[in-house]
Amino acid sequence: MRKLGKYQEAIHSYDLAIKHKSDYAESYLEKGIVLVNLGKHKEAKENFNLAFKYKPNLITEYEAIIKALRTVGNNLMANEFEEKLQILKNNL
Repeated sequence: MRKLGKYQEAIHSYDLAIKHKSDYAESYLEKGIVLVNLGKHKEAKENFNLAFKYKPNLITEYEAIIKALRTVGNNLMANEFEEKLQILKNNL
């Protein structure tokens, strides 16, 4: 139950961010990931589509970030980006 509360809190935070800056692709991406974790795949896909609307090259950017992080030895952060990228790809 506590985890569910954290997810709802995260969604609320992303909704506020989107209200403040509606074209910020990362907010839609992060909200979509939370929705996937809640099993709300249709809503997640809608958010992922909005992320791509505002940043069409999102996958390419994430792949470049992962590569750069691995180059400088920051594997932990690279793994985090990789997980997000995989969730995104699995829900398109």
